[in-house]
Amino acid sequence: MTDTANIKQQFLNSLKRGTGEAYLLVKDNPKIDFSTQIIKGALNIYAYDGQYEGDRAKYIFDIISVSKQKDKIRNAVLKGLATEQNDTWNLTHLFAEPNDTEAKQAIYDRFLNNLIEGSDWVGAYEILELDGLNGLFSVAEKFGKYIERNPDDWQDGWIIKRFQEENKNIKVSEELKKKAKTNKFIRIYLENIKRTKASQDKHETKPTKYKDIIDEVLNSKPRISLVRKRKLPEEEVNKVAMQLLDETDKSNTEKLLDIFDL
Repeated sequence: MTDTANIKQQFLNSLKRGTGEAYLLVKDNPKIDFSTQIIKGALNIYAYDGQYEGDRAKYIFDIISVSKQKDKIRNAVLKGLATEQNDTWNLTHLFAEPNDTEAKQAIYDRFLNNLIEGSDWVGAYEILELDGLNGLFSVAEKFGKYIERNPDDWQDGWIIKRFQEENKNIKVSEELKKKAKTNKFIRIYLENIKRTKASQDKHETKPTKYKDIIDEVLNSKPRISLVRKRKLPEEEVNKVAMQLLDETDKSNTEKLLDIFDL
């Protein structure tokens, strides 16, 4: 294997792990064409757990920024992400600079189009980062149009909540309500969120009240969590231990012993 081939393989291995070595290899070897490997990394999320690790959009973008084949990579990535239908987490590689109108439009066009099941959220956060409050208006409007065509759809308002947390100087709910007065699709979106919350509140399960620790251990459906076990006062732990001395039911014995499994 040639030195170039070795470096490309080293680069791809680093890219899959998500380490900074990939960026340095591209930067330090300007005469090597890494475009094929970069496109692979952009169109396939190699994270072990995409939900836990989060997206690699910025990571991939930084690598592309030091490549000599930017246009080739960019065009391949935009085309690939526009048609992705297999992996939701691959779509989180959508990324654009505010002045890149073509990439920005691609993100807007993809949002809520050509959906992978369960991926209606993909692209929303990128739009908010690009256009702030106006981006939120666009997201809300597009959701409203989608809901009008799919009346059984439901939204829980997490996008609004997240945007508010990151923009404390904006009264987000008030701004959306004002916009909804003249935009029926934003109004549909907000009404859907309201109905969803009312339904969730109606069906929310009230916590079960137990007589004592023995009752809780023997009758709670999921076993007591590790956090709960660690916080049990000595008095309750002793009570469980005393119950074990007299317990004859094998199933109950297992449940009681679980308290001591820390």
